[in-house]
Amino acid sequence: MKKRLLALTILGVAALSVFGCKKEEPATTEVVTTEEVTTEEATTEDPHKGEFYNELTGEWSTDYVPKRPIAIMINNIVDALPSSSTQKADIIYECMVEGGITRIMPIFSEYDDIEKLGSVRSARHYYINIANEYDAIYFCYGQSAPAKKILNKGAIDAVNGLTYDAGYYRDNSRVAPHNVYTTSEKIKKGIEDFGYSVEYSENHEKVLSFNESDTDLENGSVANTVHVSFGSYMKPYFVYNTDKGVYERYEYGKAQVDNMAEEGNNILTFKNVIIQQSAYECINPKNDLQELTQVGSGEGYYCTNGKAIPIKWEKADKKSKTKYYTEDGEELLLNPGKTWISIIGNGEGAGVSFE
Repeated sequence: MKKRLLALTILGVAALSVFGCKKEEPATTEVVTTEEVTTEEATTEDPHKGEFYNELTGEWSTDYVPKRPIAIMINNIVDALPSSSTQKADIIYECMVEGGITRIMPIFSEYDDIEKLGSVRSARHYYINIANEYDAIYFCYGQSAPAKKILNKGAIDAVNGLTYDAGYYRDNSRVAPHNVYTTSEKIKKGIEDFGYSVEYSENHEKVLSFNESDTDLENGSVANTVHVSFGSYMKPYFVYNTDKGVYERYEYGKAQVDNMAEEGNNILTFKNVIIQQSAYECINPKNDLQELTQVGSGEGYYCTNGKAIPIKWEKADKKSKTKYYTEDGEELLLNPGKTWISIIGNGEGAGVSFE
């Protein structure tokens, strides 16, 4: 900002004779020279100018275009593996379903270059609740009875293969029901045909919070291997790769891979691993249908960079976001990157251990 200070003093002396004719004396003018004072205001340049923020990963990019994500139900039993295109997901949730097995729900912020995604399975009501926290468009093929009630009410924007077969196809090289897949083209067609908006709602709020840059945990316990037990059967684990700075996912005694990724670089990897401890309850003994406690509070662990800390989670009501906190009550900040979230129960055989 520039300010101009101008001081001008004019001294005039005029003599007027009261006798005889007028006589005008010349004016005498004294000018004080102009002085300029310049003040430069300090400016801070935006480090993310021209970039957009991905709230699923905490990363900034000029290539990313913010829009509603998609969440899709993916098979996770040994007969259905390896999965396809799950490595492209930003977040993956893992919850227990019937028979002690788990199912996963990858969430994608970008889905423009998916050649084959699956295999796709049926909905569970607590997965729908999680997808709604992210304002995601939900993809599934079939549903449980409680999930059907939610879907019929239109509680989430969904593309269900049982009522919209055009969104999916079957791979005849796989055995049913593990042979349902989708593609970018079919995903976009489903969204368009149902008239779903790809823009976030006006009242949308993010779920996860992130550090500005990669930050090591203070006073964290060693967690080079993270064992996550859902019970007597499902016992996946994560191994920290020090060279890449990420956790590699293992299941059924071997690395969990994506068969659409480049061989040699196809293991599912994550910068962050969250283990959320809650409670499962069987609500239909005939088919072992499960209910997951999602509202309330509980404990868990956050793992990154080979270390782990205890955390707490809270969800005020069904429409609220699940929030994570450190033991001292501060909001948990994740490191920028992909996140795996396992929600385990408190039954026999369930738990977490570290090496």
